[in-house]
Amino acid sequence: MMDKPASSPFKKAVRRMGKILVWLIVLLAAFLLIERFRGQIALENFKRKLLAKGEKLSPEDFKVTVNQTDNGAPAAIAAIRNIESGMVLPLNTPPRRRILASGRAIVGFRESEWIESGGYKNGEWKDGLTTNDWKQIASDLKTNETLLVEICAALENPVLRNDVDLSQGLKLRFDWLTPAKSSTHWLGSASELALHDGRNEDAARWLEKQVQLQRLLADDPVVISHLVRFAMSSIALADTWEAMQAGGWRDNQLAAIQKAWERQHSSADLSFGMEGERIYCSKVDEQLRESNEETYNLLFGPFSKMLSAFTGDENASWGSDTEETSPVLEEVINLLRKQVYCRIWRFSWSHQAELREQRGLQRLIELVRDGVKQKSNQGIETDVEMLVSEMGDKNFYDRLRYPEPDSPITLSRTLFRAMKSETARSMAIAAIAIKRHALRHGSPPESLGALVPAFLVEVPVDFMDGKPIRYRRNEDGTFMLYSVGEDGKDGGGDLAYSKKGSSSSDLWARRDYVWPAPATPDEVEDYRKESRTN
Repeated sequence: MMDKPASSPFKKAVRRMGKILVWLIVLLAAFLLIERFRGQIALENFKRKLLAKGEKLSPEDFKVTVNQTDNGAPAAIAAIRNIESGMVLPLNTPPRRRILASGRAIVGFRESEWIESGGYKNGEWKDGLTTNDWKQIASDLKTNETLLVEICAALENPVLRNDVDLSQGLKLRFDWLTPAKSSTHWLGSASELALHDGRNEDAARWLEKQVQLQRLLADDPVVISHLVRFAMSSIALADTWEAMQAGGWRDNQLAAIQKAWERQHSSADLSFGMEGERIYCSKVDEQLRESNEETYNLLFGPFSKMLSAFTGDENASWGSDTEETSPVLEEVINLLRKQVYCRIWRFSWSHQAELREQRGLQRLIELVRDGVKQKSNQGIETDVEMLVSEMGDKNFYDRLRYPEPDSPITLSRTLFRAMKSETARSMAIAAIAIKRHALRHGSPPESLGALVPAFLVEVPVDFMDGKPIRYRRNEDGTFMLYSVGEDGKDGGGDLAYSKKGSSSSDLWARRDYVWPAPATPDEVEDYRKESRTN
C-alpha cells in the first residue's frame, strides 16, 4: 500500500483557521442570542414593576371616549386649515414687543408701518427692505373673518382633544401642529390691529382666544405638541405685553385675559405628555424590530439629522461622519450600517436599548412630577443634569447597544422649557393684575402681595427658583417685574446679557428675565431710522 501524502503545513494552518473561524462564529451567535434573551427578560421585568406602580404602559390607557358634540378640536383645526394666506399674514405679522439692546421694547401697535429686511408683501416674497402697514393686515383678516370666528366658537367647547393614536408609532403624522401654531399668529394679529385702532373690546376678545388656543394641544400625549404649545404661549405673551401698554381698559376685559392665562398649565400638562411619549417610544421600538429600513432611517437617515438640529448637537447621530469620505467608501460604510449593524442591533440589542430608554423616561416623568409639586427648576435641575450625564457616559460597547438618538437626553430639555413657559405665564398674570390695580387705584401696588385677594388668589411663582415673582414699584410710578432667569440668581432685575457679545432679542438671554418697559421716545425714533436704513 502506498502511504497518503502528508498534508502540507499550509493546508493544516488553513483547516485550523477554518475551525477557529467556525468557533468564533458560533460563539458570536451564542453571545448575540444571549444578549437578546437578557434584554427581553430585563425589559419585561421592568415593565411589570411599572405596572405594579400604576404607570400607564398601553396606548389604550390614553384613549378617552369623548362626546364629539363637546369636542371643539376637530372644528377648530378644520377652520384653521381653510384659512387663506393673505398679502402678509401669517408669515409677516405686525411688530410685537420688539426688544432693544436696552431691554426696553417697541410698542408695535403704535407703529403706523413696519419695515423688514426681506419679507412678504402682496402675497409675494420680496428681497431687500419691505414695508407693510395695517391696511394689509386688515384686508387679510377680513378675508378670513368667518373662519376666525369659527375658531373662536370652537374654543368655547368644554373639550379640546385631538385624535392621537399612540399605537401608530412611526406612522403617526402630527399634521395638526402646524395649523395650531399658525392660528396664534392670526388671532394675535387681530388683537394687534384692534389695539392700533383703539378697539379695546375687540382686542381683549381676540387676545383671550389667542391665549385659549394653547388648550388645543394641552391634552396631547406626545411631547412635541407641548413644545409647539410653548412656542404658541411665547407669541401670546408678546401680544399680552402689547395689550398692557394700551390705555382705556375696563377691569372686566383685563380680568378675562388674566383668567385665560390662569387656566394654562405648562408643566402639569407636560407630565401627561411625557407619559404618553413613553408609550410612543415603546411602540417605535417595536416597529424598528420589524423593519430594517425604518431602523436605518432612524439611526442614520434624515430623522437623525433632524434630531441633531432640534437638540443643537451636531454629533447627535451615532456614527455620524465628521470627515469627508470618497463616494465608494461612503457606500460601503452605509451598506455595513444597514445590512450588518442594523440587523444585529434589531435582533440582539434593541430590547436592551428600549429598557435603557424606558428607565430614563421613567426618571424624567418623575422629575416632571417633582417639578410640578415644587414649582421650581432649581429643585430638579441637579437630578436632570445627573440623568443626562449618566446616559451620555458610554463605553464602546454601550455605543453599539445604545446608539443615538437618546430620547431621555433629548426630552430632558423640555423640562427646562416648561419651567420657563410657566415663569413667563406667571409674569403675564402678575402684569395684568398690576394693570388692574392701577386702573382702580391710579398707580401700581406697593407689592404683589397687595394684589391678593382682590386681583390675585396668590402671588405668582417664579418657576426658576420656586419663589414669588420679583417686583418693586419705582419712584416715578413705573414698576420692575422680573424672574431670576436661567441661572436662578437674583440680580435685582439685571438686564445685562448673560454671555459676552450676545445681542439676542430673547429676554431669556439676559441675567434676569424682565418684563420690558416701553421704549423711550428717543429709542423709538432711533428704531424707526435704523429700520429704514437696514
